[in-house]
Amino acid sequence: MAKPSKEIPRNMITDGNLKTADDLHSYLRDMFKDVLQEILEAELGVELGYSKNE
Repeated sequence: MAKPSKEIPRNMITDGNLKTADDLHSYLRDMFKDVLQEILEAELGVELGYSKNE
């Protein structure tokens, strides 16, 4: 796996208008919450054999 560029966190700070550590914490928590939800839904779809709303 390639090491991510330093531009990614810099863009996150700029795009997310992050000023404090609490801002960063909230931003990362929301981002990971969405990613984990997608992963869990995909896993459930594989386990059940059909995707959500089918």
